[in-house]
Amino acid sequence: MKIVVTGDSHTIALKLGMDMLIDRGDMPLNHQIDIKQLGPGGGFVAPFFIDRGDFAEITNEKYLRRIKQLPFSTDKGQYEYYGICGPLYSNRIWSKKTCWQKYTPFINQGDNAPVSTSLLRHVVLQEQRYTMQLIELLQRLNVKVFVIEAPKPFKHHAIMEVVDPSTIAYVDSFYRKIMQDCLAAKNVPVINMPNDCYDSDGFMLEKFRHENPADPHHANKAFGEIVIKEIIKFIESQD
Repeated sequence: MKIVVTGDSHTIALKLGMDMLIDRGDMPLNHQIDIKQLGPGGGFVAPFFIDRGDFAEITNEKYLRRIKQLPFSTDKGQYEYYGICGPLYSNRIWSKKTCWQKYTPFINQGDNAPVSTSLLRHVVLQEQRYTMQLIELLQRLNVKVFVIEAPKPFKHHAIMEVVDPSTIAYVDSFYRKIMQDCLAAKNVPVINMPNDCYDSDGFMLEKFRHENPADPHHANKAFGEIVIKEIIKFIESQD
């Protein structure tokens, strides 16, 4: 089975995790997983491709350095499954300190102004509308697509010093629930991380934090290894 995983920068940890599995001889020989990053997820919030009917022509300049079109042209390889990293990444919403110091998703939280669930839902769907358009294009072409869950917030993120962690946990969970429902409505499977990767408050365990202390939101190769194993489980369940 040939699978390609593409999307945002969280694909880097997946590649490192897969390399560990390969080095140990733990990668199943009957599955080929190619990881081809598009680029930073910030580019997903604006139009980054043109629908050419039978493929998406990538137009984002940074993404073009790696990938010209999706699905890939025949000479670039044929894949049974396309995995997408990006639709469940909530960081761009919950990491805005100037926002969550003034506003709250809860009814009563000090002097902070409450944000309605309908407004927050609208923000989530607007942020992900272009990635969803890409997924819809792939489905239209009968490409088998699945989405890979992004790391949840880490407690060492600097925003926890100025914003109540319960607000961050709620916004993150709300975001994921909205997108998971949206994906389920389109019959797009989601590769979720096992629950034991999170603490009791819903944050990523610190053992999965990035090796670079200046990087508060990417995970490490241990996280990537778990994701690759979960992808393999999913693929084998489809056979």
